Amino acid sequence: MKKNTQHVLIFSLVFSLLLLPALVKPAVGQWVDPPSQPTPAPWNWNPGNVPADDPILLQEGAVRPLLYVVDYQTDLGGKSVNPYGTFGLTFTIGNNGQSPENPEPANSLAHARNIVMTFSSQDFDPLDGSVITFYEVDARNAGNETRTHKFKVNDLSTWKYSGQIQAVTTYTDAAGTPYSDTFIFTIIINQTGSTGTSTTATPSAVNRAQMVVNNYHTDIDPLQPGSTFKLSLDVSNAGRADARSVSLVYGGATITTNPEGTPEAGGVSGAGGDTAVFAPIGKSNVVLLGDIPAGGSLKPEQDFIVNVTAQPGAYPLKLSFVYTDEKGNRVIDDQVITLLVYSLPQLEISFYNPVDGMFNVGQMGSLPIQITNLARKSVVLGNVVVTSPAGEMINNSVLVGTLDSGGYFTVDPLFTPFQEGTATINLEIRYTDDFNQLRTFNSQLEVEVMPEIAMPEPYPMLDENGNPVLDEFGNPIMVDPMNPNPFPVEPVKEPGFFAKIWNAIKGFFGFGTSNDSPVQPMYEDSGNFN
Repeated sequence: MKKNTQHVLIFSLVFSLLLLPALVKPAVGQWVDPPSQPTPAPWNWNPGNVPADDPILLQEGAVRPLLYVVDYQTDLGGKSVNPYGTFGLTFTIGNNGQSPENPEPANSLAHARNIVMTFSSQDFDPLDGSVITFYEVDARNAGNETRTHKFKVNDLSTWKYSGQIQAVTTYTDAAGTPYSDTFIFTIIINQTGSTGTSTTATPSAVNRAQMVVNNYHTDIDPLQPGSTFKLSLDVSNAGRADARSVSLVYGGATITTNPEGTPEAGGVSGAGGDTAVFAPIGKSNVVLLGDIPAGGSLKPEQDFIVNVTAQPGAYPLKLSFVYTDEKGNRVIDDQVITLLVYSLPQLEISFYNPVDGMFNVGQMGSLPIQITNLARKSVVLGNVVVTSPAGEMINNSVLVGTLDSGGYFTVDPLFTPFQEGTATINLEIRYTDDFNQLRTFNSQLEVEVMPEIAMPEPYPMLDENGNPVLDEFGNPIMVDPMNPNPFPVEPVKEPGFFAKIWNAIKGFFGFGTSNDSPVQPMYEDSGNFN
């Protein structure tokens, strides 16, 4: 058994040595320097790499559908329309996709199928919907498709000379591969009438008056419940015809008709107008403006009062212009304006203590300021900041918070005036209004500042004879009138000749000095404090 194992190992070793040259052969993907000269057979050459003797030529053009607009025109026979009119846009779609002329299915790959065109324009409104669909357009222009879609000139584009219609087109080939293209149709808008050869009757531009409110404003801002204000309008006739006997009805109006439904002359009703929030005062809500020619303008005014029960918010106010056109018909042009109603804080700023004679130049004092809520509902206030150009403020900013109806808040900043006279105290209170906008409530107070107080000067201390009292250095003792010395200084007495001798003898024998010594200690040392 051992010999068989040895024979197997020897055979495996010999076989591995024979395969070693093949195992160390370079890999195909390894970089090899190209030969310096052409060789008969390229590296890794095999007969399968030889080009065919008769190669197949590449297909001319892509095998896919390719849609385009062959032609388009309007009802007038060209590419023009009349303002204020409707028209039909007729267009032809072709397929310029190239495909080999061989049997299906290769040929069908260039056919366009499931075509969906979506129209959009700022100048022309589609009347048949904004989408048109058809099934197929053959390749090589073999079967072009023609369609007609109805449009109307937009009222805001009647003054233009041209406009565009955009058509976003999506389609697929026979295999279901999606494609998309965008086509632009440019249409001319006639401003002087059309000379087309079409016999189809085209509606002409409508000549009529058009009352428009160009601008409006109030004489007070902001409006609050109970406010009386004047509303001013800037009204013009933007139409092509005159407006006769124009009446302006605030809050809206209706025209009185007879039983047959025909408007009656002069029948204008303004009683149904909405004046619940803004009620006219001084005169009714119906104002006669007279005749307004085409292009003319005027500025009517009306006094109103805001209802005290109105809540803060934005309120639309309907305006109706009732007039007679050139054919005698009664016409109403309605307009809507928006007025904002606020409920701002109603505060009273005052002094809760008298301040007369309390302030002098250079002297700091406290300002007793009180903020009172006079409104019928609570209010939330932010920081109050007290400043003055006439002096310096300390502790002049504080948060107020919520004030109930009739509640108050006090703030006491310290004020040091720099000059005499009337000093202005400015207060700024920050808060958020009903439309979440940051606002400030500003108020002013005044205080009278007196001149600077003159400080009394020190004076010399006098004895019983009226002579100045001197200190040990011979200088007069001065008395501060603002802080007199509670411990009067005794006058210095010079000892006599015999007193000096006696003091010297006592000092020699260690008995101390006489009680008449001019130097008397104010406090005695009682030892150390534990």
